[in-house]
Amino acid sequence: MPRAPHDDSSSGKSAPDSLRPRDVPCIYSDVPPFMGVSHYSGALPQGLDLAVVGMPYDGIATFRGGATRRAPQEIRKYSLLFGEYHLDWDLDMFAHLHLADAGDVDVCPPNTAESYLRLEQRIADIRTAGAAPLTIGGDHGVTYPAVRAATADLESSTAGLIVFDTHLDLSEALAGDRLTRASPLKRIAELNALNPQQIVVIGARGPRNLPEWPILAQELGISVFTMEAVERDGIHAVTERARAIASMGGTRPIYISVDIDGVDPAFAPGTNSPEPGGLTSREIIRGVRLAAERGFCGFDVVEVSPDFDTASGTTSILAARLLVEAMAAVSANKAERTGCWR
Repeated sequence: MPRAPHDDSSSGKSAPDSLRPRDVPCIYSDVPPFMGVSHYSGALPQGLDLAVVGMPYDGIATFRGGATRRAPQEIRKYSLLFGEYHLDWDLDMFAHLHLADAGDVDVCPPNTAESYLRLEQRIADIRTAGAAPLTIGGDHGVTYPAVRAATADLESSTAGLIVFDTHLDLSEALAGDRLTRASPLKRIAELNALNPQQIVVIGARGPRNLPEWPILAQELGISVFTMEAVERDGIHAVTERARAIASMGGTRPIYISVDIDGVDPAFAPGTNSPEPGGLTSREIIRGVRLAAERGFCGFDVVEVSPDFDTASGTTSILAARLLVEAMAAVSANKAERTGCWR
């Protein structure tokens, strides 16, 4: 979709010229729509392929919290670093892709359940427009309502999930709360549309996992590819196997979630729970590309914490690039179907 006029009037100071062209309007304050595409605060137009939605919610902290709330605005700003032509794909993404920005969910902390419901309602709007959601968190807890909404109309036990993450996130509750960043995979495994045996985690590692999590993963049938497996077999082979498991050999829809702490903090320092020994930026880009290239029903990037990032926005830039990779995959699929690559 060409960069179209904004549907809302806006005011406020402009973002730096290095981040936002002068002709790109803002969602609010100095925050542009993702890649400068059209922003819709209400109903979205029919015929969209993808729509970005921000979920600036940060619940109970397990280490240092509160900092993921600014991620949607920072990732949007840095998305303007990227153009419509993708060299790796030799593809003009917007020649085939219809993308919009659905704005941010109006969260109401500390009411997690209500905030999650509002995300589900906004994703329902996106799906009504025929699009798949690209959700920007927020902490990893927001993946649960995002998956729930993205798979709401699917038959029982049909959808799969690929998660790039350091942690298995299988706690029943944290401090008595069942809706936290420690529990998204546990809650997702309980959803009617999800088959736990189609859930795959890539990049798990380190001493911030709980001892009961691998046991529960095995009991549920969740596949876990640790960083040792990635080092041994390579990200290409691991992601191909993950995709086959999650999609049942390409026959089932999948959702893709990227917890940025799955990436080594040398490449993504801006996160609440950094864990050394993770994926490189090249590996996560390759992994997302391979996971997304045959399509998905939803995608998210979570746990980006701008307050802990470098001054140059290293982590937010990487997060924006991962969203672009998901977009490129959808655009490439459409280009192949039409037989018109460029």
